[in-house]
Amino acid sequence: MPLLSLLLLLLIALPSAAAEQLWVPGWRATTPLTTARAGAAVLEVDGYVYALGGVDGRSFLKTVEYAPVRADGALGAWNLTAPLTEARGFFDAVAHDGYLYAVGGGNGLNGEHLLTSVERAQLRADGRLGSWETLPVSLNLPRRCVKLAIVGDALYALGGFGGTLLDTVERAEFRAGGLGPFALEGARMTMPRYVNAVKAHGDALYVLGGHDQNEGRGLAAVEYARIGRNGAPAWTGLAAMGAGRYGLAALSHGDRLYALGGLDGARYSDSIESSVILPDGALAPWRTTTPLSSPRANFGAVTRDNRVYIVGGTNRDGYYRTVEMAEFNADGDIGYRATPEEAAAAAAQQESVHAERARASNLPNEGEVREILHTVAYSYIRVADGAEEQWLATERSDYRVGERIRYGRGTLMGDFHSRALDRDFKTILFVERTERIE
Repeated sequence: MPLLSLLLLLLIALPSAAAEQLWVPGWRATTPLTTARAGAAVLEVDGYVYALGGVDGRSFLKTVEYAPVRADGALGAWNLTAPLTEARGFFDAVAHDGYLYAVGGGNGLNGEHLLTSVERAQLRADGRLGSWETLPVSLNLPRRCVKLAIVGDALYALGGFGGTLLDTVERAEFRAGGLGPFALEGARMTMPRYVNAVKAHGDALYVLGGHDQNEGRGLAAVEYARIGRNGAPAWTGLAAMGAGRYGLAALSHGDRLYALGGLDGARYSDSIESSVILPDGALAPWRTTTPLSSPRANFGAVTRDNRVYIVGGTNRDGYYRTVEMAEFNADGDIGYRATPEEAAAAAAQQESVHAERARASNLPNEGEVREILHTVAYSYIRVADGAEEQWLATERSDYRVGERIRYGRGTLMGDFHSRALDRDFKTILFVERTERIE
């Protein structure tokens, strides 16, 4: 029975239960950002949510904004505070001993200027930041899409892109007055990690997903390291996620680890899966929970008390300034409690969204297959519509030269190199779905 019909029956059966609370697997909107942001650093500190830098679809940003978490869990108004010393996106930030630290990332055309710099700003009691200052320490390697985590009094910088995809880890000690120099750890992760996610839990670091450097797919692989007394991690593979993901977000809440959204090839995902962290640090099998309200990648996800907040991000429809919130129930699932009337309204809205997505999933483009190249996971298809030609990349298919196909809008990439084919494409369109024209 559709959720909307079930909720309407509940309303009829419980006409006087105005105070009755139902569990709704979904998300509520709260105060949006002042600026659309993807690839921003997002974190929660002492009752304030911060969004730093990122890209707005046109430019890399140096602006920083913050919002208070109100008593009811909703966010108050976002306000601009001291900007970063330089624009940066696809970087990470942490809070330590009254300061925010921003590390690495990129800027410039397509993020081609890779950063090693570290800057910090003092946190003020009212949520504002003091002026940012560039520190005299820097990463040993430039790292776009670096991920940071703090274990003990040490800051770890993991993976990213520095001219090639990186499997290395750097470590710096927090000291009185700042941050010591970064040093490369001897132990490398089990594979290069780029556009992945990292979460610290106790004395362990968990690394989730990332971009497969050979096929352009999302990785489902997960690994972790317990930080020993000498600070040196030893990396071990764990239970893989159910889906490959890059550009994902990660959360830890209680004894659970969550992987949210991201991309697998050209396909944006709205799925969320979670795993229980076992006493020995290993992970139980992953299971799915409530999906995001829309597919997206490169967004922020933070928790405060028993609530989770999704901030910004992007998908093929554009860049988001939206912020959404939900709660965790006793089973670790995501949603919120609402009156029957509110639950019915939410179900009706969700059905409308699904209908709109179905209409939007129509394939507006078509062309004749002129050439097709296969890898293990992808088909690269040169299609022509009259004099216009375009290379597509999509899930492996059995199309033949001379057939006509339909395809979606997709994501256009310039100067793309396929490692699997060892071939360069001036432009290529990554599309989620194609179909044969009979």
